[in-house]
Amino acid sequence: MSLRRLMRFEDRDSLAYETAVLLLQAMKQRQTANGSVGLCLTGGDLANEVYDHMALLAPQSGLVAPDIHLWWNWDYFINIDNPDRNSLQALSRLAGALPFDPAKIHPIPSSSLAADPETGAAQYSQELAEAPMIDICLLELGPQGQIAGLNPPVTDTSYSTLAAAVTGGANGDRQVVTLTPAGLGRCRQTWVLASGVDVADALHSAHDDDPNLPVNHIDDTDSTMWLADAKALSLVPFHRCTL
Repeated sequence: MSLRRLMRFEDRDSLAYETAVLLLQAMKQRQTANGSVGLCLTGGDLANEVYDHMALLAPQSGLVAPDIHLWWNWDYFINIDNPDRNSLQALSRLAGALPFDPAKIHPIPSSSLAADPETGAAQYSQELAEAPMIDICLLELGPQGQIAGLNPPVTDTSYSTLAAAVTGGANGDRQVVTLTPAGLGRCRQTWVLASGVDVADALHSAHDDDPNLPVNHIDDTDSTMWLADAKALSLVPFHRCTL
């Protein structure tokens, strides 16, 4: 997955803010055309910064919040009210500005509702399989080349389901339920965030189509767009054109 569609930002703050602006615009366009829109969220500090900006901008976006379907591409398998849950962190930021329909919020099963991570992954796989395609999936590239709960190396035969239970890698010894490349492929568009020098090596590897990186195994329907700041792109060659 070379960086064919790439948006470059000078710093992390502008990356987070402009991603929020673009995301709200894309969601509004999709909702206007289809009556509803599906968004698959990720976790992490940068994603939370995006959600903070979205909450401030949402009242002027024209979005109809009850017609938004929310999904997640990974979450910790812990109690549903644990503050480390990605779904809880996102909703605590967004729900005040966007009054979602609870029936259209699809969190990854927690330990409060599933016996074990494998059961939770099976439940989420079934829910995804029975749902329409999700319009936009937001991901963040990690220093080890991880996205969602997927750690390299990944091959085309690593996973056979839409969601899986994962332990190890960047997750440490914590149990995670994550969408697999096939699950991420249930999204029409994939937006991948990359920020900071600590992900520069991983982003350069993505640019070189490293087959071990999970992001290079997503079979998305329409397109993948990278949104990265200057530090993350420090190892990727680019040309500045002036007229």
